[in-house]
Amino acid sequence: MKQYIAKIFSSDFLRKISWNLLGYALPVIVAIIMIPVVMRHTGLERFGVLTLIIVLIGSMTVFDFGITRSVTNSVRKYLDEKNDRAMLTVVKTGWLMITCVLLVISALFWFKSQWIATHFFNVSNQEIRDEIAASMKVVAFSLPFVIAQTIFVGVMEAFGAFKKISLGKSPFSILMYLVPMIISFYTPSLFYITLSLCLLRCIMAVAFYLMMCSEIRKVTPLSLMSIAPTRHIALELAKYGGWVSVGNIIAPIMLYIDRFFVAGIVGASVFAYYTTPYDVVSRLAIVAVSVCGVLFPMLVTKIAQDVRSANSYFNKVMMGIFAILIIPAVAGIFLSKWFLSVWISPDFAEHSWIIFSMFLVGYLLHGLIQPAFVWIQASGKPWIIACCEIIDLAMYVVYLPWMTHHYGIIGAASAWNFRMLLNLVVLHILRYVLYKRDLRKSTGLQPVI
Repeated sequence: MKQYIAKIFSSDFLRKISWNLLGYALPVIVAIIMIPVVMRHTGLERFGVLTLIIVLIGSMTVFDFGITRSVTNSVRKYLDEKNDRAMLTVVKTGWLMITCVLLVISALFWFKSQWIATHFFNVSNQEIRDEIAASMKVVAFSLPFVIAQTIFVGVMEAFGAFKKISLGKSPFSILMYLVPMIISFYTPSLFYITLSLCLLRCIMAVAFYLMMCSEIRKVTPLSLMSIAPTRHIALELAKYGGWVSVGNIIAPIMLYIDRFFVAGIVGASVFAYYTTPYDVVSRLAIVAVSVCGVLFPMLVTKIAQDVRSANSYFNKVMMGIFAILIIPAVAGIFLSKWFLSVWISPDFAEHSWIIFSMFLVGYLLHGLIQPAFVWIQASGKPWIIACCEIIDLAMYVVYLPWMTHHYGIIGAASAWNFRMLLNLVVLHILRYVLYKRDLRKSTGLQPVI
């Protein structure tokens, strides 16, 4: 048994996945403990709004316009080529491009905060609406820091520094739940809770900048600050990132638009019955995210050099994700009502256990989508993802509100699961077509599944 375990963890690929998974798993444990406490102190309606604000902060990566993934791709390429100056130019240019865009977007969030609070949140009183407006201004201030952090993490992923990423994320991710819980003991105000979350994200960005610089110093004596951005690198990043940006804009919309439809159609009074199961179950995404964060830079190299080896890694990743996620998906069918009764209350469980079970199945499908998604991007074909997501969004905004209006939160959950199933089929077909093409191009042989 000891030899078997040693063999598993002798794999650098699996060690990186393990560290990546640890960085995501610890905050989930904390969230399970903290969410019921915050819900009791803020009230059901404020808590529902708070989940939307947290989603908004988390989905700010939509504003990186594909530059983060493009930076990871180019940094990995120039590291393989041992071109240190070009690698640093990619980091500096990508960071500057994002900062310029986000200063404009932050200004829009700041000056339109009252309009956002009025038109996007269906709340019962003006006091909560004013708290939301003030919170939007705090979000506006933190936006450049939040997106800069994604650049720094993307560079570290290209370096393979997943242990350092995990150790850096874990304490901040825990504090993102712990601090709001402490504040909720003193005030239910959304403004102060949002302020604490955004300040933590700003401090986190500074910490990851310092960690990124330490990784850079390991491979080159050149300083990041001594490198000037270039037009050539900007065009390189824009060419790849342009298509990725379409997906980055649409993907968070697709993941979270159901919440806004539910809040607007069903109302904030029952909103938590939908969002709380979603928030808990969505933590299962850490499995696929952890694996695919390691898989992407590896595929960038492997697809170009040895596509059979890349396909072998892909198949192992698929089997691993399925083996892990099938357990909660099946267990949830029998245990979700009991779990919600113990965790929150029997009354809450009565209203939301079906939603909880449906999302467990949906996130099994979601996890199996991600390796195909990553393969297509690593193949240098982000436009395929972009086109698929545009069509997906056009269809979703038609059947999601219809099902929500007629069947309530169960209809919204059903629409979400149907979208996951459709994406799973389409993206895996496209992934296999790309694999077949690359295999024939490199060897002239037929692919092996």
